[in-house]
Amino acid sequence: MEVGPSHRFLDIGCGKGFLSIPASNIVGSDGVVYAVDVSEEYLKELTQRIRELGIQNIHVINTSAEKLENVPDNSIDRAAFLFSLHHVEDVEAAFHRVRKKLRKTGLLYILDPVKSRFFGHGTNPSKTMKLLEGMGFRIKLFREGLFLWKLLAEPV
Repeated sequence: MEVGPSHRFLDIGCGKGFLSIPASNIVGSDGVVYAVDVSEEYLKELTQRIRELGIQNIHVINTSAEKLENVPDNSIDRAAFLFSLHHVEDVEAAFHRVRKKLRKTGLLYILDPVKSRFFGHGTNPSKTMKLLEGMGFRIKLFREGLFLWKLLAEPV
């Protein structure tokens, strides 16, 4: 995902901080992690863990992927949907909002289950890729396995 020191990282659907907490160590004191989720319960648990660990660079925000309130436009170096895209109600609106938040050099990373008749959760990788390309993203990397798929995209 290429997250580095001083980056501004957006963790969309952060849950309890599985990605946000390690990312805060990578971006360091000069970077920022925006941990966003719609679950107040998960965000309370994340906030408690942040306090216990003494982390200063994570901003916990109760907002949806479609709104991304309190995340500055044109400020994000890296954004990620890590096992969260399939929970988003309006994926097109979410991608539009993410694009507004990303810097010109920003990257979007997605890792999600493949939607199939066997598993209830998941997204359709080819539809998602076409949607992103139609919204002005260039796909830098795409891999699809039996159960999971991943994608790295940049705004153009």
